[in-house]
Amino acid sequence: MTTTPLITADGASRSDPSFKMPKELAPALKTGFELEPNDPPEIVTLPDNQGYAMVSPGQVDPAAPAPLATVHDQVANDWIASKATDRARAVAVQVEAKVEHGMPLDQAMKESGVPLPPVHPLAARRIQLANAQGQIPAPLKILFSLAQGKSRMFPDPEGRGFLIVKVDKIVPGNIMTQPALIGQMESELQQGISEEYARQFLAAMRKEMGVERNDAAIRAEKARLVSSGG
Repeated sequence: MTTTPLITADGASRSDPSFKMPKELAPALKTGFELEPNDPPEIVTLPDNQGYAMVSPGQVDPAAPAPLATVHDQVANDWIASKATDRARAVAVQVEAKVEHGMPLDQAMKESGVPLPPVHPLAARRIQLANAQGQIPAPLKILFSLAQGKSRMFPDPEGRGFLIVKVDKIVPGNIMTQPALIGQMESELQQGISEEYARQFLAAMRKEMGVERNDAAIRAEKARLVSSGG
């Protein structure tokens, strides 16, 4: 006799760590968790032309905390990680406070009393932000948001603790050495101005012609289009 393990929404089983719902049945699993106990069965199309599955609620167990015996290791690891994060935050706050009062970052880290990674000097140009196309590392983004002599603490995006960025020196740039960037900025400004002129023109037309928005009619038309299938 084969016993089917109780399945969680992600296709795993707490009672059988080796069990994993096949990926092709993911749509059926999703539908199963959306159905109520008394709902009729539903036919679900499987991906990649693998056929169909009939999904019907069977045994539905109400949501409840998992038995401690089945999640003991996870709970222990989460508790340790939480304590480590609290400790790392406390140390980072202590270091950042000293840096804000003028102490060099490497000295503040040495005085923390715990072993910390060495300071990593970072030099960058603001033009790198324009060329990054949105893929800007967090330390670099923070670096260009601070004034000279200022610092900021923030969580490491990779979950390794906390980072502190301090700006030691700001060297003014010369935009005249980047003619291509000047042209790009001119193009972006012209596009923004054109769009603003268009918005102002439409607003002036509405005001001149006495146009009023009929929200009730708009809602009624939307409902008519939805009910008629477009």
